[in-house]
Amino acid sequence: MKGFLLLRKLRFKWNNFVKKYLRKVGIFRRLIISFLLLLLISTLFLTFFSYHQYSKEINLNLYRYVSLLVQNVELKIRDILKGYEDDAVLFYGDSRIITALTENASLFHENTKKASEKFEENRIMIEAMLYRMRENRKDIANIQFVSPDCQYHMMEPNGYQRGGTIRDLDSFYKSSFYLLPQEKNGYPVWIDDKEQSSVFFKNGQYIYGIGNTITLSIAVYEPVTRNFLGVLLFNIDYNTFSGAMEGYESYNDGNVFLVGEDGILAWFNPSLSAPSFPNNPALFEEMTQKKQAVVKTRENGRSVLLAYEEIPGTQIFVAYIADSDLLLQRTTHIRNLCIIVLICIVIIGFLLSYYVTVSISDPIQQLVCVMDKAGDGKWEIRYSNSGNDEIALLGDHFNAMADRTNQLIGEVYLSEIKRQRAMLSWKNAQLDVLLMQINPHFLYNTLDVIRWEAMYEANGESTVTQMIETFSKLCRLGMRTGGNTIPLCEGLEHASVYIEVINFRHREKIALNISVDVDEKNTYVPRFMLQPIMENAVVHAFEDASRGCCIDILVGMDGENLLITVKDNGRGMNEQELTNVRNALIQNEIMEESIGLVNVNQRIRLFYGEEYGISIFSTPGIGTQVQITLPLRNVSENMQTFDKNGGSSYVVSNSDCG
Repeated sequence: MKGFLLLRKLRFKWNNFVKKYLRKVGIFRRLIISFLLLLLISTLFLTFFSYHQYSKEINLNLYRYVSLLVQNVELKIRDILKGYEDDAVLFYGDSRIITALTENASLFHENTKKASEKFEENRIMIEAMLYRMRENRKDIANIQFVSPDCQYHMMEPNGYQRGGTIRDLDSFYKSSFYLLPQEKNGYPVWIDDKEQSSVFFKNGQYIYGIGNTITLSIAVYEPVTRNFLGVLLFNIDYNTFSGAMEGYESYNDGNVFLVGEDGILAWFNPSLSAPSFPNNPALFEEMTQKKQAVVKTRENGRSVLLAYEEIPGTQIFVAYIADSDLLLQRTTHIRNLCIIVLICIVIIGFLLSYYVTVSISDPIQQLVCVMDKAGDGKWEIRYSNSGNDEIALLGDHFNAMADRTNQLIGEVYLSEIKRQRAMLSWKNAQLDVLLMQINPHFLYNTLDVIRWEAMYEANGESTVTQMIETFSKLCRLGMRTGGNTIPLCEGLEHASVYIEVINFRHREKIALNISVDVDEKNTYVPRFMLQPIMENAVVHAFEDASRGCCIDILVGMDGENLLITVKDNGRGMNEQELTNVRNALIQNEIMEESIGLVNVNQRIRLFYGEEYGISIFSTPGIGTQVQITLPLRNVSENMQTFDKNGGSSYVVSNSDCG
């Protein structure tokens, strides 16, 4: 556990150390250097690792190739040698030949005429057989049978001797050509001794012996008694092995040799550009010990690849030798190509890393510059965004922050302006109330005197007296003292009285329909809220025409809100008119056509907040709908003072519809 904590502490310190010193270098240099280091290390590793693996694989495949080449050539040569061994079986496998040889071995020391005739008869049969074995085999230079007493040659039917002969039988009997087959007890022996040319001659008069041959020597025994009868000899020209390289003519990178103790016996598909087999007795001795191998060595200052394999039953090797530098020339080309590719990758990587780094550092510098200017108070400046990365996101957030800062500054100014306006509106409202409350009994008494005088003149009630009475009632409703809010029933009564007053001047009355789904006595709304909206409908929607005109007042609830909808079936508004009215409501701008609406909306928002107020909808030719949204209140509220933040304090008062 302690070790784990120590390791964690060391890792933490190391991370802090690296970060600390990396942060001392600018982003541009930091990214460029890290990109280049990563690029160089990875590409160098991949390049040389790939080259090493490729060279290793090439060497392995090359070793396999030359080993298989030597094996295949060795197998073909072995098949060729086996063919001659099979031909030899035709001789010592013939019972007549064995009988003739056995008889001649016993008749050789008899000097009788009969013995001589029999001996000669057997000799002719044996030599004819030797000739037939050589027939149509041009690669066989000579076939002989040498018994302990004499030698047999190839003889044509006309008595003409073919092939070669042995001049000195005494020396022959002491040579390996005669003794080695006996040691092998009848197994075929292939001999490439250089003494062949001093043992075998074409005839007795030739000075030069038979050369460029390999000798097959087989000891022949009597099958029953196993008495030694002699040695069958084949002198075979090296050209017989020329077919062993069939199919490999295109492999001219190296030379293939048939190698014996005395050096090169045969050369297949010779290539002057490829190295020759070295005349090195120590090398042949090493080959004799290992039998087969693929080795790299140096000969005559050249690095060579040598592959060899011994032909079984002989001391003859199939050897392949080639210049290893030439064989690996392709790997050198690959290495050079890898280096060129490495240089190209580094250049491309540097350009890519440069532009990637610039794409990071430049926007950061621009953002820092914009932030510096914003720090100096220039909040109107903005970061010019031209990307979709994290820096662009940071710039967007900065722009949003600057926008919100400007908005907050504007809201502070607007809030102060609104507070000042609200204070002014409140003072004006208080002044209006005071003015309206100046001696109200004087107005009532005056209207009452006029009403009684009219009744006296009309000798009772008349339309004029009714109008005066209704108008007096309207004035009394508007001049009731108390809070800023009144019961909903009082507001609806005020609306009904207003319609009655309006209908005095219309022959066709304006219909008023009221539908209430709340407790109208215990629900409170602002004063003078419905009359301005209805007056707006009478003046602008109906345009003084009352035929078929109707106003509907619908009162309901939406959760904790009170919804009052005033609908008319007037002319409606077109899209432009509706847009102007809505803008006036939003901006609190007084318009000639919407003074009442703006005033009501402003009072509602000043009283309850910005989320409440008036929404207006209209369709040309169908009508207009004004929806008032208020908080649901069951007590009367009286806004008396404003705090320093533009808020309000309330005094609760009681009122009823009585």
